[in-house]
Amino acid sequence: MLKYLRYVNWSELSGLLVGAVLAVALCSAVFILVLKLEQENILGKKEYNLYSNFASGQGIHKGTTVQINGVDIGRVEEVSLTDSVSLIGKGSVKLKLRLDARYRQWITNSSVAYATRDQNIISERVINIDIAQKGDRILEDDEYLIAGTAQDIETVLKTANDVLVTANLLIERVSLLASAADTLIGTIRDTSTTIGALLGSKVLYDNLDSTVIRLLSLVSGADDIFKILNTGMPKIVAFADTFSTDAVALISSLDSLSGSASGVVNSLDSTIKNLSGMVHEFSSIAQPLNNLLIDGSQTMNRTDDVMTGVSKFWFLRSKIPQRDSISALEDAW
Repeated sequence: MLKYLRYVNWSELSGLLVGAVLAVALCSAVFILVLKLEQENILGKKEYNLYSNFASGQGIHKGTTVQINGVDIGRVEEVSLTDSVSLIGKGSVKLKLRLDARYRQWITNSSVAYATRDQNIISERVINIDIAQKGDRILEDDEYLIAGTAQDIETVLKTANDVLVTANLLIERVSLLASAADTLIGTIRDTSTTIGALLGSKVLYDNLDSTVIRLLSLVSGADDIFKILNTGMPKIVAFADTFSTDAVALISSLDSLSGSASGVVNSLDSTIKNLSGMVHEFSSIAQPLNNLLIDGSQTMNRTDDVMTGVSKFWFLRSKIPQRDSISALEDAW
């Protein structure tokens, strides 16, 4: 074996050995890096985005840690100003949160995100998500997370400052009211002013006294009226009861009278129908009589014509009466 090793050209193999060592070292480094990235949940980690609109982005920047109960679950991916008007107002800070998908089930539509300091008052701010309230559903990718008030010393001091400013404004208004009240009291006490003279004069009190007396007299008169009503009301009620009874009886009488009147109207209707029948029957009798008269008149006219023709004979002319018999008959008719 050693005999063969003597004939090996180590100068030619040195480059190959160096390449092999470098390749092994590179593979080892890559393997260690991948293992480290997997341990840090960087390689192969699934993430999703949520948005939240904060009133202020003070102390928040790209890369700020996002936590749930102190556990890191993501980071702030982007910080920008909003243009639309919202409940917080125009120009609020819009945060884009890049979160680990493994913690998605904890973040619901009732979860609240707020800025705080996780260590002390001088440490960097973090975004904490409060999951105390259980929501109806889990937030999906690109949905909005409710923004709460920041919970750190800066916010407390700012709130206290706002309270102090409001208190100062209130004190100023109270001072103005006190000054106005002092001016009013001075005006009342000064008899040279209208209000002071009015309050210092006896005329005002006399008028008040007379007004009170009138009110008492009105109350007394109202009492008398109530007494009269109390006495007369039973009589009025009794009269109304009697009147209603008589009215009911009258209505009943009118009802029976209307029934009688209806019977009379029905009888008149029957009588008129009978008269109409009689007139119709008389008309049927008068028509034949009229025809009879017309036939008699025609017969008499024919007889008169015959008599006129006969009278032309000379041997009968002296024996025929000179009076017109037809006219006499017509007069008799």
